[in-house]
Amino acid sequence: MVAKAKVRMAINPYVAVERALAKAGRKIAAKRISFIDYDEEADVLYVKFKHSKVVDHESLDKNGMILASLNEDGEVVGLIIMEASSLAK
Repeated sequence: MVAKAKVRMAINPYVAVERALAKAGRKIAAKRISFIDYDEEADVLYVKFKHSKVVDHESLDKNGMILASLNEDGEVVGLIIMEASSLAK
């Protein structure tokens, strides 16, 4: 028998993504999130919408705290959100 475990992140990543995009005034055409990683010590949230090679990053806000990860076609395939806990409250 496999034991059930509850996994809880220190922040709600979905709220952080929604608020980061609103703050940046951007919408992302992604239909799903395929990968989420939160570094609690650095307070950085990594979100991947599509498994694709990242070749560049573009700042989505004036402070450079929200970065879009871009593939070879310039498509946004992920986000890097710094100080994510401030957006997830």
